[in-house]
Amino acid sequence: MSNPPQCPQCNQTDQVEKASTIYLVGINRKPLDPQDSNRIAAWLTDLPHAQLHALSKRLSPPSSGKQAPVRPIHPDMVVIVFSLVAPIFLYGILSSQPGATVPVLAVLAVFYGLYFWQRRRILTRFEGQLAIRRAADERIRKGIQRWMKLYYCARDNGLFEPGSNQITPADQINGLLLQ
Repeated sequence: MSNPPQCPQCNQTDQVEKASTIYLVGINRKPLDPQDSNRIAAWLTDLPHAQLHALSKRLSPPSSGKQAPVRPIHPDMVVIVFSLVAPIFLYGILSSQPGATVPVLAVLAVFYGLYFWQRRRILTRFEGQLAIRRAADERIRKGIQRWMKLYYCARDNGLFEPGSNQITPADQINGLLLQ
């Protein structure tokens, strides 16, 4: 085990461990191997599994929520794909219901007219949503970078960065990481 930094509050190192290590050990569903005691703090291996799991949940890294990863599709791409598929449907309408062809073409013309009339507003909204998503992803990325530097002191139930003279209560980890 490498020597952890001193806690700025109690000035001890015996109950200090990286927050990321505690998280990874806590989400592990199998019991700890005896070899693990060489890599992690002794106090951590002595914790009952339920307490370790609860501590691991409290010290979890920042995340963007439970949203599914979705790739944003540019609105023009949707119109292009629709335009490539529309002739197939138009041919079917023309061959089976020739009288409906003109009304369907009129509806298509209205659709394209509305799209091109509102295109600037639609693209502005799309780009705004992309910017919001990028900003959130950047905030999460910076939070994870900071989380990787944090140490947890079990004696003081707090988090700190090495070299810092302040400690933050473990319950306030999200505020610390996403500020």
